[in-house]
Order: sequence, then structure tokens, then C-alpha cells
Amino acid sequence: MALFQLWFELAVNPAQPGTWKGIAGALLTAADGFVGTHLLLVWMRRRRWPQKPWPRLVLHLVLVILVMSAVLSTIDSFGHHLWGQRAEHHNHNAISLPLMLVNWGNWTIVLVAWTGLYFAIHEVRERRRREVHDLKTEMVAQQAQLRGLRAQLNPHFFFNCLNSLRELIEEDPERAQLMVTQLSQVLRYSLQSHGVELVSFAEEIRAVEDYLALEATRFEERLRITWDIAPEARCAVIPPMILQTLVENAVKHGIARRPRGGEITIRARVNDGALEMGVVNSGKLSEERSTAGVGLRNASERLSLLYGSHASLLLESISEERVRALVRVPLRPRVLA
Repeated sequence: MALFQLWFELAVNPAQPGTWKGIAGALLTAADGFVGTHLLLVWMRRRRWPQKPWPRLVLHLVLVILVMSAVLSTIDSFGHHLWGQRAEHHNHNAISLPLMLVNWGNWTIVLVAWTGLYFAIHEVRERRRREVHDLKTEMVAQQAQLRGLRAQLNPHFFFNCLNSLRELIEEDPERAQLMVTQLSQVLRYSLQSHGVELVSFAEEIRAVEDYLALEATRFEERLRITWDIAPEARCAVIPPMILQTLVENAVKHGIARRPRGGEITIRARVNDGALEMGVVNSGKLSEERSTAGVGLRNASERLSLLYGSHASLLLESISEERVRALVRVPLRPRVLA
């Protein structure tokens, strides 16, 4: 707009004594526009206008544009009056009401075009961001599910299960059959959760119970498990394999490293509109942090993509011999906007 007005002044009034005043007026108008639209941008972002419903947004924009156009046109008119740009056409450099109305209409058109362009660009960027977000969520979820599947189906895990089964087939056939059933249920849950964004917490608990039952066969009295699940927590929904990841971390990097084994306590509560899941295990935080990064980092990244800052994962030491992994997720699933 500034370039257009400069060209207009130079083309219409070339080499005229008042040309420099016209140029100064054009620069004043451009400065007013830069400052005004910047303030409007800051105001809209602070008030989160792009997230408002369209009917309400249009009403707010109409009011703001009309007021801002009046302010800018008044500033321009007084600026032109002081510069004496229009002294030849208006006696004593008087400010003309029709001229102010024309300026007001021009500014209204300019601001309507500016806000329309801004929201069009914002919508295009938002669609691209949502597409990238969906692709990242799908990719990270698939990686997490594959890593969880590999963690359950790694050769060491299978080897221990098969060895236990071989011993139980002759000693305790019924328990061997139960172990096969539990192993198949763990596999089924892992496969069914592939591509699923959210599962019920009750379903996740059943899968964790089967997993711990298999590990209990291996560790026997070295693994002691305590459950403390609030009834209302079972109705919540969470990303699949989140609690499973916490429990696997507790078994592999807590219990398995201790000759005497230890205890795992699994708690879940609904607090302040969120589900809080905690897994407390015997062990030391310094030992677990050096080896437990992959699974927990993956779970933390999935939570961040699905819930943003509304979810969290914390690994902390609550005593010299006890470590807690705590996850907090909103009761209502929310994807970042």
C-alpha cells in the first residue's frame, strides 16, 4: 500500500512543490497500517480468536474493524492536516468530514482484506499442522506398539516362557494350560491394539494382569504384586500399552536386577478430572534411568502428541529403595489444537 501511494503521488503530482508532503502522508499511512495491524494481530492471538466459532468470530471482527478503521482514519486525517497536504483543496487546512468518511471506508476495506488474508493463511497452516500431527501420532503410535510387541516377544521372554511351560507340562498340566492362555491373551491384546488410539483402562489392566502372571511364573516368590485400583478409574480410557510400559520397566529394571526380587504396587485414581496411574517398584532410580529410557521416552512422546501439556509422565524416587513411575492423563481424550 505504501509503494502504491508513493507511486500515485509521484505519478499524479510529479515535480510539484507539495509532492514531498504527499510522500510524507503516504509513509504516515503505511506506518499507521503496520502499527494497527500488528496490534490487531497481538490482540487476536491473546484472545485466541482463531479458535472461536465462526459466527462469534465474525461479530467480534466487524466491531473491531469498524472501531480501528475510525481510529486510523482520524489519525490519517490529522496527520494530513498537520502536513498541509490538502491545503490547496481545503481552506485553512480544515479537516473535512467527507474526507474522514472516505478514509474510514478505505481503512475498513483494507482491514477486511487483511483479516481475511490472515485467517486464510492461518487455516492453511492449521490444516497442514493437523496433517503433520496426525502423521506423527500414527507413526509414533505404531512404533510404540511395535516396540511393545518386541519387548513382549523378545527371545529372552519367549525362552523363559517356553522353559517354564516345559517344566509345567509334566508337573502341573493345568497350570501349563493357564500359562498358554495368558500368553495368547497378551499377544492378542498387543495385536488388537495396533492402530487403536485409545483403549479402556479396564482392558489395559487385564493385559497387564496376564503379563504379570507370566512373569510371576519365572520369578516365583521374588515378584510380589499389589493392586490398588479405584472403581471409577476402570471407566477411563488411555493410550494402549501405557500402563504395560510402566510395569515392564518396573519388572525389567527393578525386580529383575535384585537377587531377592521385590514388590510392584500398581495404583490408579481419578483426581481433578484426570486419571493418575502410578507403578511403584523396588529399586533405585539411578539404575533405572540409565537403562529405562526407550520405553518411557516413547510413552512420554505419545502422551505429548495426544494430550499436549495436559498429560505427564514422571519417574521419581520416593525412598532409597523404591521408585515410582507416575502418569497423568485427562479423563476426556484431547488432541492438540
